[in-house]
Amino acid sequence: MNVLEHNNRIDYGQSLMPDEGWTTSWAIGTTYSLDLEVLMGIPLALFHGKYLSEKTDIRNLRADMLDALNKVKDRMFIFVHENNVSANCSFSMLMSFLDQNIWNINLKDAYQNFHPKIWLVRYERTIPENDFKYRLIVMSRNITTASDFDIAVTMDSYHCNEVHLENDSLLEVMSALMKRTNHNKIISQMRKELGTVCFQPPAPFDMKHAIFFPHTFKKLKCPLIGNERYKELMVISPFVDDATLQDLADKTDSKPILVGREYEMDKCSPETLNKWDCYQWSPILEEASEYEENETADDETKSFGIGLHAKIFIAKAALGRDMKLWNNWFVGSTNCTKAGMERNYEAMLQLRSDSQETSPENVLSSLLNPEAPLIQKYTIKDKALHQEEMAKQKIMREIVYAVSQLKFKIGLIVGENDKYITEVSVDETSLGKIKSKYSNVMITMQLFASDLDSWNVTKECSHQFKKLYCQQLSPFVRVKVEYAGDQKDFLLKLPLEIPKERQGRVMAEILDNEEKLMRYLMFCLDPLMDQGQQEIGSELPKYHSGVSDGYQDYTYPLYERLLLAASRDHKALAEIGRNVERLKNVKGKDGKPLLSDAFLKMWNLFSVYAK
Repeated sequence: MNVLEHNNRIDYGQSLMPDEGWTTSWAIGTTYSLDLEVLMGIPLALFHGKYLSEKTDIRNLRADMLDALNKVKDRMFIFVHENNVSANCSFSMLMSFLDQNIWNINLKDAYQNFHPKIWLVRYERTIPENDFKYRLIVMSRNITTASDFDIAVTMDSYHCNEVHLENDSLLEVMSALMKRTNHNKIISQMRKELGTVCFQPPAPFDMKHAIFFPHTFKKLKCPLIGNERYKELMVISPFVDDATLQDLADKTDSKPILVGREYEMDKCSPETLNKWDCYQWSPILEEASEYEENETADDETKSFGIGLHAKIFIAKAALGRDMKLWNNWFVGSTNCTKAGMERNYEAMLQLRSDSQETSPENVLSSLLNPEAPLIQKYTIKDKALHQEEMAKQKIMREIVYAVSQLKFKIGLIVGENDKYITEVSVDETSLGKIKSKYSNVMITMQLFASDLDSWNVTKECSHQFKKLYCQQLSPFVRVKVEYAGDQKDFLLKLPLEIPKERQGRVMAEILDNEEKLMRYLMFCLDPLMDQGQQEIGSELPKYHSGVSDGYQDYTYPLYERLLLAASRDHKALAEIGRNVERLKNVKGKDGKPLLSDAFLKMWNLFSVYAK
């Protein structure tokens, strides 16, 4: 058996799902890159235990999908490196449920990244009364469509008898991030509870040893930087550099093992690589991957094959007080580079085991398995390659960073027929500095929800975009930077004050007839409702007078469900209440109120029980 075997691999969504009998209180996630289409599926895993393979799309929308998106507000928080948000799909109104839950992290310069990939999720259950637990996931994977070889360690908490101080660093990082959101209640809850729980590492790792290392946060150092010596060392990393490889080789008693990507190892000097037993990720697996990374900046963009993306350091050493030799695993987001170990904000987890299956030689053997080899011997080149390309990538990196630092102002002008004109301007002085430093650079911008017109930012300092409906408004804009034949596209979040009525308009656009509305409300009261009855997407069967052939009148069973909830499930009634508040002043496509007077009168009977 080996820790990296296929049967130890799980779906991203599966790692976030609550266990049976538990519900998700809230979730905090961090990522270096973020795809909005992938993010749309995560609430379904968190709040309804569904796999990410179920696409959340307005055409095939179900009541559980809409309910999960509705639960995101104040319960899911995503922190991402600025200018690393993308969308591999066209704009969807469903993204409006998420855009206020994304916080961009802006660091000091172009060569420093917000790079951790972690989740902290709190679950609760009512039996036993007020019971809770936490789940900590430390991984190498971003929230993107990438299908690369990544690693994740998932640990659930259990209650300790004494105050547990080893979670202090985790608490400090999460509190610092959550201060940006002004959700002080969650910060207080973490401060009260994290000191009372321990996290349980997966087998075969030592059950009493799991240390969380957030480095560069508060100037904390990477655990791999220090004077410790290693008897043996294995490094699995998609990014490497000469300086870091030299340092690690010099502190290892035997010849260390390196598993990396051919393209990245080609950048290193032969003198450095000769100190290592070098293996490259299989070209057969990687040939479908498309990488545009820059070793200095540790960029990680999407890939379409199975590339190497895991970051694992396995050091056989006595790193504890007992001087026993352990296989110490350091896993997380940190690459084997100076950027990863000294500049970036990263997160690693140290686990240890004395089991042979976790040793460097056993892991190497499993990766070289003749039945399905993942790696092969690397041939060291006569000299370092790709130097010109690296210099070119650095310039684009600097330009993109400078663009993300521009000060934009954005405002809305209410036009005719409830349409909005979006007006955006940029600080002329800071834009001038970019244009003078990088001649012939071109920066263009489009509204995320529309490609009807494009603003050439390098030619004019303000622009009025064509009108959009309220439900199409988004704080994200598409930015394209072109320089010296290279191009970089990303989504930039601007400081747009979203109209309060947007969410109600989006709900009205989705629930555009009585059948869809009733199906959705029924689901809020009965989550076990058959999936076929949950369909509320735009691709429902043909309608006659706004109702499908298979529709049955839900009014009477809805009343019954409200009666049941009034006696047993006040939380479900509270969810109905929130939806009523969003929709009670919204009109449907026919111009009539979406919620009828008859429904509102019925709801008033039960609203006193909603809490």
